[in-house]
Amino acid sequence: MSEGYEAVSMRRIASAIEYSPTAIYLYFADKDAIFAALTAEGFDLLSERLETKNGILDPVERLRAGGREYLAFAQEQPNYYAIMFEMKENDLHKNEVTETAGLRAFGFIVRAVSEGIICGKIAPATVEAVRSAAVIPGAEGGQSVCENVPQAILSHVYWASLHGATSLLLSGRLGMLPTVAHPYLLEAVIDNCLRGLICPPC
Repeated sequence: MSEGYEAVSMRRIASAIEYSPTAIYLYFADKDAIFAALTAEGFDLLSERLETKNGILDPVERLRAGGREYLAFAQEQPNYYAIMFEMKENDLHKNEVTETAGLRAFGFIVRAVSEGIICGKIAPATVEAVRSAAVIPGAEGGQSVCENVPQAILSHVYWASLHGATSLLLSGRLGMLPTVAHPYLLEAVIDNCLRGLICPPC
């Protein structure tokens, strides 16, 4: 993946794994099919790690533990992570298998956020602030930008925080911090994002 999607060909894949291109075509129609399979496999691996934290009853602490697993997975499996998240959408056609696998992983975050809202662990004032802000300008009846606004927006906020920090780390863009400080930065990203959920806005 270091050379990008366009540099990958069935012939290069065959050479790397010491197979003939003809043999690969017995299993995959083209390189998109290979990347789709790797994407689904990556999401399944991530989901398995996240789901080990399902037994944590406190939804905020479950998000914290899941966030740590997310960051650890990305660092341990950077090639999977790049295929899953860094390729442009038009580089990899979507299909039911990859979408299902991706939704399984994201569902971990959505369920914990939803539970946090229901039980009040996520500040009601935060939930209401998000609900009030996520309205289409000029729409009649205060139409929201999407369904299940608080859950959807807050789940994406948490994922975006994790993904942003992860992408900076994997791309080597944290050079202004010494390497020894990187784990503390990642933990601070998780902590500050969750603090924003549980503390009511001023």
